[in-house]
Amino acid sequence: MEKWDVVVVGAGPGGSYAAKTAAELGLKTVFFERGRRPGDKNSSGCGLGQRWWRDFPEIMEALQGLPSVRKVEMVVINLVDENNRLRYRCGTTGSDLCANRWPHGMDGISIYRRDLDPFLADLAVKAGAELRTSTLVSDVIMENGQVKGVRTEKGEPIHAEVVIAADGAMSTMARKSGMRNRWGGGCTLVPQLDFSADPDKMDDVIGNAEWVWFGALYGAYQVNFRDGFHIGAGQWLREDWDERPTDMVKKVLQFPAFQAMCRAIDAKPREYQAHLLPWLKKPPKTYTGGMLLVGDAAGFPCPLEAEGIWHALTSGKIAAETAAWAISRGDTSERALAEYERRWKASPLGKEHEFGPEFVDLWNSTIFDPKLMARQIQLLLEFSMLHPFSVVFDWGDAHIDCFNQHLEHLLDLAPQFSDFGRTYLAPLARGIWPKNVKRILLSVKPRIPVLNKLPDNTFLRLVAKLSKSLAPYLDPTVDQEAPLPREVFERSRAGKR
Repeated sequence: MEKWDVVVVGAGPGGSYAAKTAAELGLKTVFFERGRRPGDKNSSGCGLGQRWWRDFPEIMEALQGLPSVRKVEMVVINLVDENNRLRYRCGTTGSDLCANRWPHGMDGISIYRRDLDPFLADLAVKAGAELRTSTLVSDVIMENGQVKGVRTEKGEPIHAEVVIAADGAMSTMARKSGMRNRWGGGCTLVPQLDFSADPDKMDDVIGNAEWVWFGALYGAYQVNFRDGFHIGAGQWLREDWDERPTDMVKKVLQFPAFQAMCRAIDAKPREYQAHLLPWLKKPPKTYTGGMLLVGDAAGFPCPLEAEGIWHALTSGKIAAETAAWAISRGDTSERALAEYERRWKASPLGKEHEFGPEFVDLWNSTIFDPKLMARQIQLLLEFSMLHPFSVVFDWGDAHIDCFNQHLEHLLDLAPQFSDFGRTYLAPLARGIWPKNVKRILLSVKPRIPVLNKLPDNTFLRLVAKLSKSLAPYLDPTVDQEAPLPREVFERSRAGKR
């Protein structure tokens, strides 16, 4: 009988890193890939952001030389109105003022999975894990209600102390173990169209940047690689969804600005892709007796922008460490493996999902609501006209009059969005660190007659007594560099109303 300490199902990023970690911890580890090689079944790409330099610096350093890599230092935002006109283009990047925060700015890369996945799998093999390709794991072995291994589609039994399921959004392992049947809502369908392009012309036109397209559509992203890019869109599978996936992507193809960019870099469509992605308010249960879920199988993609590769590696590492801990205790029961959930919730991965409900509700009522976006575009354009550079180059009247005219338009539009702000934006105030709230209050204190004479601590105590909504931030016992606890914030909002 074949017996392993850890069996990992899936050799994507999460599975490979789980196998690598498990092997490094001295566990006898095997991981399975259904394709002929890791990345064989995944032709899409991904962006690896700044925190990769913090958490996986050796990997980021080694990836720089792979063929499809494009450095990312900026995100270019294209705002298109309902008539397909490009109305606004801006970029977001970092400044050199945040040098005390590393990594700062937008220091990342884009890479195709055909390069990333085999690289990560090779790290696991070098660490001592055994990789088996062209092998589809189709079932779990259950004994007394606990997972005790897996079974391949050929019927081969593979026994294990712990199974780590990294088999994607539609996880067979999660279903076969009885952990869930379907997600129960919260998935998004992601259609993508991949293009080849001239790499030198991409350097000239695209530069070191990712692009996004916002407008009266379902929000589209453009991930740029060394010699190509893909565009993709997303939409929750909800009751009012009546559009074909291909039509969602075709909307971007109709933008004259997009067509001009394609002509400039000699872009040519080469492949259509579509996949399901869990985009959830919070991950569901991620463990059962003898098995842990990681990456997309666990519902870990970021609830704000659905990036999931860092989340896969982070959860894979925590899962392998938990497996080693449980095996060393001789207890891999469901009760013991609950330690996995405690660990990931206490990690940066858990912090990422702290605002899951707020982020999902916000997107569902903005970029995934085309009718609303058509109206919001005008509000965003008025905001853009208050930008210092916009004021300088608005020559319709005296500059200060132009500024006031746009401010007047903004105030005219604001009431129709006030309910939206109270419902979807105000809850995000919980995320402001208490120490920053105090700093803001103390910055305005010198301008308040009489109160400006008070000692800082006395002033803050007075504000806390006068404002129920601010009081939780001014409590000296709360963590100064963390969001307010949800229940505390909600009580303060209820008291304010």
